[in-house]
Amino acid sequence: HFAPPQGGTSEDGAARIEQITDRNSNSITFEYDEQTGAPLRLVHSGGYTVRLTVEDDRVTALSLAGADADTTVLRYAYTDGNLTDVTGSSGLPLRFEYDDEQRVVSWTDTNDRRYDYVYDNLHRVIAEGGTAGHMQIRIDHDGLDETTGHRVTTVTTPDGGTTRHLFDDRGLSVGQIDPLGNRTRIERDRHNRPLAHTDALGRTTRLSYDAAGRLTSVTRPDGSRSTVTRDGLGLPVTTTEPDGAVWHQEWDGHGKLVSRTDPAGHTTRYAYDSRGRLASVTDALGGTVHVVCDPAGLPVETTDQLGGVTRYERDPFGRPVRVTDPMGARTELDWTVEGRPVRRTGPDGTTERWEWDGEGNCTRHVSPAGAESLYEYGDFDLLTARTGPDGVRYEFTYDTGLRMTRVAAPRGLNWDYTYDLAGRLVAETDFDDRTRRYEHDAAGRLAAQSTPAGDRIGYEYDLLDRMVRKDAAGRVTTYAYDRAGRMLEAVGPDAEVRYKRDKLGRVQAELVNGRTVSHTYDALGRPVRRTTPTGAVSTSTYDAAGSRTSLTVGDHTIGFRHDAMGRETERRIGDAGLTLTRGWDPAGRMTRQALDLAGSGTLQQRDYTYRADGHLTSIDDLMAGCSTFDLDATGRVTAVEAPDWSERYAYDEAGNLTHAAWPAQHAPEAAGDRAYAGTRVISAGQVRYAYDAAGRLTLRQKTRLSRKPDTWRYTWDAEDLLTEVTTPDGAVWRYLYDPLGRRTEKHRMAADGETVLESTVFTWAGSVLVEQTTTGAQLPYPVTLTWDHDGATPLSQTERRTEEATQREIDARFFAIVTDLVGTPTELVDEAGEIAWRSRATLWGTTGWHAESTAYTPLRFPGQYHDPETGLHYNYFRHYDPETARYTSPDPLGLAPAPNPAAYVHNPHAATDVLGLAPRCGPSLKDRFKSLFGRGGHETPSAPEPPKEPLALPPGRPDIGEPATLYGPFHRKGSPTQTADVAQQVVDSGELWGRTPRTAQVEAVQSHNGPLPPDAKPGSFEFYTSVKPTGTSHMTGYSTWDLGGPGVGHVFHEGEDFARIPVFVTEVR
Repeated sequence: HFAPPQGGTSEDGAARIEQITDRNSNSITFEYDEQTGAPLRLVHSGGYTVRLTVEDDRVTALSLAGADADTTVLRYAYTDGNLTDVTGSSGLPLRFEYDDEQRVVSWTDTNDRRYDYVYDNLHRVIAEGGTAGHMQIRIDHDGLDETTGHRVTTVTTPDGGTTRHLFDDRGLSVGQIDPLGNRTRIERDRHNRPLAHTDALGRTTRLSYDAAGRLTSVTRPDGSRSTVTRDGLGLPVTTTEPDGAVWHQEWDGHGKLVSRTDPAGHTTRYAYDSRGRLASVTDALGGTVHVVCDPAGLPVETTDQLGGVTRYERDPFGRPVRVTDPMGARTELDWTVEGRPVRRTGPDGTTERWEWDGEGNCTRHVSPAGAESLYEYGDFDLLTARTGPDGVRYEFTYDTGLRMTRVAAPRGLNWDYTYDLAGRLVAETDFDDRTRRYEHDAAGRLAAQSTPAGDRIGYEYDLLDRMVRKDAAGRVTTYAYDRAGRMLEAVGPDAEVRYKRDKLGRVQAELVNGRTVSHTYDALGRPVRRTTPTGAVSTSTYDAAGSRTSLTVGDHTIGFRHDAMGRETERRIGDAGLTLTRGWDPAGRMTRQALDLAGSGTLQQRDYTYRADGHLTSIDDLMAGCSTFDLDATGRVTAVEAPDWSERYAYDEAGNLTHAAWPAQHAPEAAGDRAYAGTRVISAGQVRYAYDAAGRLTLRQKTRLSRKPDTWRYTWDAEDLLTEVTTPDGAVWRYLYDPLGRRTEKHRMAADGETVLESTVFTWAGSVLVEQTTTGAQLPYPVTLTWDHDGATPLSQTERRTEEATQREIDARFFAIVTDLVGTPTELVDEAGEIAWRSRATLWGTTGWHAESTAYTPLRFPGQYHDPETGLHYNYFRHYDPETARYTSPDPLGLAPAPNPAAYVHNPHAATDVLGLAPRCGPSLKDRFKSLFGRGGHETPSAPEPPKEPLALPPGRPDIGEPATLYGPFHRKGSPTQTADVAQQVVDSGELWGRTPRTAQVEAVQSHNGPLPPDAKPGSFEFYTSVKPTGTSHMTGYSTWDLGGPGVGHVFHEGEDFARIPVFVTEVR
């Protein structure tokens, strides 16, 4: 709404804006000084007011009006009318300098980091860069492309790399030539819209639009199309994917989504109040979440499907300052003016604190236990050093292009990265001076890598960048996909994997070498039935909130009860009155676990206590007595004390064990001091170790008194998979894997090397081991163990003996599995309450069990499986040695998951690594804040992430529902510009920048998951899209992903040129 021009409605002139109103009558009103006409206030109908201070026709301050006092958000200072200072709550200014022609010649941030600009006589920037040498570039605007006649702007970096940007007569980008000569092209229509994008390999993506200029279809290089139809408001009504799957959206007259129907016909419905604020969401099974919003549209109360109520109290900025969960536990938060957390007080009264610099970088973090971590930053807010609570310091070095070039770790170890002129990672040398080299094709895809052992692994792709062939030193694997990009088949040297999927892409059947695991799902996508290759059937039921209420395995049923927070409180095992109960403290930590049998009392009980930061300090075990744990400042366990039990551990600066002592019944030869060569442990007590050129364990030898040493020898393939072990008795074991890296078989070989004496076949459901069948001459019948899980935590084990030919069941035993805090089995118990197996393990996982045990499970830490013949735990991508608390091969993800790529997690009571790839400590700060303001959150930095470049992993099964992490509007996570308001602008504009995944072969966006819901939270940076992405250009550790079309322009930010990409956003997660 505008006021008439001062000269009247018939005159031309400036029309002053008076109000902005949306379709639901929410408004922002602009108020002005009657005398001067200067803007005074912006008044939102939701109840908040922004005050403007104006001096000499310049805004000098922005403040948020409060009930008691106004809060100044930003102050502005000017010289000769030019903006020279912008000051936030830190009190430190962002400063701008100008030349005599009033051009910005430099800016200096609040950390006194300066960036300069040089102009030509046409006022064009011809050079720029930081005073420390970062992002120093030269720009030539006067080039001409001889082939096309297009104008060329050339950007030259200090290392001599030149990128040529091509523009047409309208000044629009029509292509780019990278420093290696690879060329991309953009074709536009007369309305400047991109019609086609052709990459350096000649692959073309085409776009079409309706009369209003809205995207209606995308045709990919292979000819497959995605289409969208829209209503009169331009909102998507149907979205058709390349495989023909159709999503339907229904909107009301105000543009609010009222229903969404997936390709399988399941509908989710949305309701709103009179001002368009979300009031409820009803899922396809009728479960409803009710929402009460304040006048600004922010939730102040949510009621889940079972009636659990969460309440939010907010500050004048709308940020939650007090959250009360359905159990009455209260969390309090304090924020900076800019919206960064400074204090979190949990329901248990413990407090966590953060400090931030003027650029929005976290400089200090204090844990609830008082442990202090410090962070230092350099140019462009790059983390340059991190000092942990124990004083250990890591340093990070970058080149002038802001690419990480070195990680300096304790003990003088360095990890180095090398790049080509196009900024692509071409080599990395690890802490042990092992170098892995990478080759790329013209489109920047990983074409091959050379391993430290001298093996070469080559990759081939289809037109949509999906890997279709991998040659690992002569062992070839091929992959095939459906039209939606989901894997249908993978055929490798030792196994064939095939998938059958439903309309939503969920796996209905997974066949490995003809053995089938089948799955059935309910309307909400929850698994309700599973059948294994041996015919074992398990079914599950759920409550309206999604918590499992029962698991039925054959004739055996386990029932579950949960509290209002969804935490399990009781497990009813069978019909004989056996229960496993759990108690929780207000902070969500388990405080008690009790196994009771009606008429017999308590069979087993454990009580847990914790340090203020959540680390376990004691377990009072009914059977084993009370164990106490001494912890260092970082939370590592240094001592364990219990009746007739003692463990002692010491660590070096990198977290490696330097000394270990434990009871003599647990691997006594490995107790004692440890010695290292780089990251490799070469001796532990009386055990010595040897490695190959790739850092993989090849020999483990235990010294024995008065006899020969016990020696194990290990053999690996080009992809670091353990393929053969020779044990001290001369026995040879061989291991086979499927194309996804999962172990499918292990065999004990006869002396002739051909005859199989014993064999175990493994069955997986995704990344979870669900069944094994063992056959052998010493076994009268095949023995099958089948497991059911909750995530990575096992719930039950069924043991069956069957006839090999007919699979007729001869004998069967069912056990419920009792686990510890992280999901490691501690007891197997039958329905009658008989504890058939009870373990006693050291801190790092060497495991014994009671002599009277009548059953056994090979399951260890979550995701781990004990191999008696190797002495190791198979952990999907790697093997773990519990005697050294280390993996036996390097982490395929390099330094991305953790600063110590060989060690297990820092504290096995608090963290897991279910895939042998990345430690997971739960819950993270982001997880704890998720319910407060979506998935975006703030995270205390631990280390900058290493370059996101090639990795020799097979493509994972791209299940529906895997989100891509996309940041906007700029690539720097944690940037001061990355606010909720900016996030909403990104959502509204449909333009995103995507971060390159570490696994270059895995596309950043796997699939879409419906339209943008009206309750999508600003600040969330994880999106699903309806269009398959294609990498269009590579920059400093990032890629722009073509999510529906080529770039339509450029955004130049902090020395980097970012292609703007139109994207049809269908849901913010």
